[in-house]
Amino acid sequence: MIFKILTGLVDEAAVVKTKAEHYMARFANDEITVFKHWSEEATYLYLAKGKRAAFVGMTGPPTLDKIEEAAKRLVMVPEDPLYVPLGGPQPANYSEPAEGFEKIPDLVKAAIDAAEGVERSAGVVHMTYIVVEYRDTAGRSGSYSANRVYLAMRSFIGDLSATSTSAGRKLADIKAEEVGKRNAQILHAAKGLPQVKIEPRRADVLLSPLVFGHLIGELASSWASGSEILAGSSRYTKDDLGKEVASPILTVLDITSDKAAYGFTPFDLEGVPTRPIEIYRKGIFAGVLHTRRTAHALGMEPTGHALRNWAMPSPGHIYIAPADGPADAEELFRELKNGYYIHNNWYTRFQNVKTGQFSTVGRDVLLEIKDGKPVAFVKFVRIADTLENVVKNIAVLSKEISQVYWWDMPTPVHAPYAVLKNIGITT
Repeated sequence: MIFKILTGLVDEAAVVKTKAEHYMARFANDEITVFKHWSEEATYLYLAKGKRAAFVGMTGPPTLDKIEEAAKRLVMVPEDPLYVPLGGPQPANYSEPAEGFEKIPDLVKAAIDAAEGVERSAGVVHMTYIVVEYRDTAGRSGSYSANRVYLAMRSFIGDLSATSTSAGRKLADIKAEEVGKRNAQILHAAKGLPQVKIEPRRADVLLSPLVFGHLIGELASSWASGSEILAGSSRYTKDDLGKEVASPILTVLDITSDKAAYGFTPFDLEGVPTRPIEIYRKGIFAGVLHTRRTAHALGMEPTGHALRNWAMPSPGHIYIAPADGPADAEELFRELKNGYYIHNNWYTRFQNVKTGQFSTVGRDVLLEIKDGKPVAFVKFVRIADTLENVVKNIAVLSKEISQVYWWDMPTPVHAPYAVLKNIGITT
């Protein structure tokens, strides 16, 4: 129907329709307080006439007026310097049934019960079933359906708090007991310790998978995106491919095509199949995320990463390879020796994207470590440094990784614990 409306108004068109069913359980004081279900529907249009192109998003079913208005506005749009005709391989077809939501309360109970000795816990389980259909005037079409779910829980002892998460594709993937145990472990380590204030300094830090994964997700979105490289906003250029730019123990991939990843997406908004992309390979800048437009402009191949819009490629799910560091938090404290353990973060902001100058606020408990043991806890701490120092100063990565995600993260990740040397922290 949409293509019939557009006949004669545009030369090319692509339509992406999405439908999502959401199930959410919120809990506080160890009890579920809200259990809700809602649906979302959206339509995304790519329209081109000559070399003029426009991208339009609509919530709910598309209307005749909105479609015609979008097509007519093309005459007011300048020619797109990155224009490429529609085309490419056929999108994959993938289908899976919707996951049942009945066991969500069981996950909540398992996480709460595993947080032994804490006073109370609060959090959310959010499950989504998404159905996506793609069709374009080049004769390409495809569809997929997928489940995604994450659990985020914050536990408290007095004024101390700790947050942990687990993500996956099905309820059975969620490691609820580990979430509860991690929170309890950190809170009991901090309980009874004195609170100290710190002056701005450079120090060694141990980052949890939640924090380290968050920062690498930010980096992938800004420095490994083909559109950012073209705009000159990335720290890297095409000429940096193959150069050592990070710690030799750092290997990072985008694994959006992996069916086990929370962010699994078979094809992007251009109908291009996603594929795994190495961003760092043992410290070497190895790959760039692309749409068809950015790939053509840089003389590379599309990677299927028009995931949020047609204009800017972005990561869908990041995988940070483990190394040979300890898996247990207490052993990692000994590996850190002297420094600070940061368990969670939020409010990440950039002062300069190209240089990677950022700050992020330490949320919840932060432990001061001396001689491998917690000796105090700190509040109101901010990491203030550059992403370049983050990736270059990695000294240890744990041998085990966790799949984590929550609403404040830019991208879902598989991430290890990481010890970073000489990082800027302030209050």
